[in-house]
Amino acid sequence: MTDSEIEQWVLRELRFAVRIESHELCVSVLQGIVTLGGTVPSRISKMAAKRAALRARGVKSVVNNLRALSSPRLRVTQRVMAKAARRVTSAQRPLSDPIAPVY
Repeated sequence: MTDSEIEQWVLRELRFAVRIESHELCVSVLQGIVTLGGTVPSRISKMAAKRAALRARGVKSVVNNLRALSSPRLRVTQRVMAKAARRVTSAQRPLSDPIAPVY
């Protein structure tokens, strides 16, 4: 089976995969090794793309270079954690403070 045939099988599998939400994927094949590139909206989509590529005929292995965007919930959590960390570090007293002795 040629690399171009494998690429067509991979593209077909990606097209029919349920959890892949992005149509901006790059697929390249070299000696049966598939490389996936591009951006998908979530880690679930990233893993689903790899599984779909592995199902295709002639695939020996998959290099998953897809970049998963973080979810809106994760971005909010990261902002909240960063704000909390800033509050904690600004509330800490310096080590030379007589109330907080250094041993």
